[in-house]
Order: sequence, then C-alpha cells, then structure tokens
Amino acid sequence: MLLGNYNDCTVLEELPQGFYVETREGKDRVLLPKTKAPKNLNIGDSINLFIYLDNEARPVATTQKAKACVDEFAVLRVKDVNDVGAFLDWGLDKDLILPFNNQLGELEKNDTCVVRIFIDEKSGRISSTERLRKYFDRDISELKEGMEVSLIAYDFQEERHIDFVINKRWTGRLYCNPISTGLHIGDFCTGYIHSLREEDSLIALSLSPIGFDALVDKHKEALLKALKDNNGFLPFSDDSSPEEIRKNFGMSKKGFKKLAGKLWKQGVVELSPKGIKLAKN
Repeated sequence: MLLGNYNDCTVLEELPQGFYVETREGKDRVLLPKTKAPKNLNIGDSINLFIYLDNEARPVATTQKAKACVDEFAVLRVKDVNDVGAFLDWGLDKDLILPFNNQLGELEKNDTCVVRIFIDEKSGRISSTERLRKYFDRDISELKEGMEVSLIAYDFQEERHIDFVINKRWTGRLYCNPISTGLHIGDFCTGYIHSLREEDSLIALSLSPIGFDALVDKHKEALLKALKDNNGFLPFSDDSSPEEIRKNFGMSKKGFKKLAGKLWKQGVVELSPKGIKLAKN
C-alpha cells in the first residue's frame, strides 16, 4: 500500500458502510466508504484510489483527488489554525497538518504556504513541513545553463533574494530585491538557469531568458500581438507595478523595459508616461 498516494485497487467485498478493496501494491485490505465510492461499483472492479489515514489512524480510501502526494512539494492554503498547528486544504475531507515546529513563521487562516508532504517516522501519520532544504535533490547534473524551468517561490529575504523550488525537485536562488519582482510565497512562474556550481549544488536563477536576444525572441511577438489586439495601445509604463507587468506579460518589469526600449529604438513602438503604443508607419 502506498500511503498518501494513489493506489491501483480491486474491489473485494461490499458492506453497508462501503467497499473493501485490495491494493495491488502490498495486497492490503482498505475500506472505501460508500459516500466516496462511484455509482455502479461492483465486486471485481479495478479502481484507482487515494489512500490516507482517518482520525483514528486507520487507512481509508477515497475517490477524492489530493492536491499532492507524500514525497512531493505543494502549494496549499491554510484552512484553520489551533494549538497543535495549521491545517491545510489538500483536496480531501481530512485536512493536512502542518505542526508548529515545522513552520517557518506564524501562519493565519487563508495564508498560502509551500510544504513538503511526508510520513512522520514516529507516528506513522501523514504530515507536512515548511522546512524544505533536506528534501531537495543535490544532483544537478541534468540541469544546463539557459534551461527554462518551472519555479515556485518559497522563501524571501528582504532586499537580497528569493529562493524557489525548481521543477518540484531542486532549489535555486534569484538575487534581487523581492519587491521588484511582484512575486509572493507560493507563486508559480517560469524561470531560467543562470549559472550552476556542481560542487555545492548552487543554482542561480533568472526570470528572463539568458541573453538579451533570447528575451526579445521570447516576448516580442506576444507584446506586439497584445498591442494589435488593443487598438495599438497598452497602458503600461515606468509607473506600472512589477505585479501588473508579470501578470500581463509573464516577465519581470526590468525585462519589459528592456524589450520596450529595444522596440522603440527599432521604431516599432512609441513610449510615453501613459503607456506604449504602436508607431505610425
């Protein structure tokens, strides 16, 4: 049985309270409550189910879809906080606990946090932690400078840097003033490997393609299309916030200004305090 994960199962028996299923992995017998079973389920059917522990630490199966599994990183919302810890919405009826000693700071209801889900060795229960460092892969041989990667922001150091989960496997650092990026904890974005240092697994990141030509190639057509779709004008300028730029163009404000300046020098656009517009031919 893969606890905290999806299991291929076979239906063995039907009871008033639900169905007993057998997991393919380990041949464990687990209850699927009738309230979580699909209609027309029959003995002998094969079904893929998520298995977790109920309030009495008994394995239970469900057709509900968890937002993440054991041994994965996840971005989750805080549903409640009590004297034990925070409880996170991970898509199931039973919330995921984030104990106080696994938190990096005080959490409140509706906060977003980035966690690693794991099975606690002492209790055998599924738990989570914001202390992510030991879970990252230190073998970075698969990564290359300039590679496009998927990022999740998880730690901010004021006026210094942001740390990211890379492809849900590694960690890397963007050296910047975090405020200038418009990012927050738990935000997803695209990034690029700026440099690698294999001896200590240090990965430096960029939010723009490496090299100015790569930046222009990636975003030029998207910006020109947006201008054409909006009658040749977009209300974005030096006064626009980094959040607005990233939300609308998927790039940093610094990158946007470089691209706009390049297009202005080429005579493609005109720039003003009010925004950017297509140049008249």
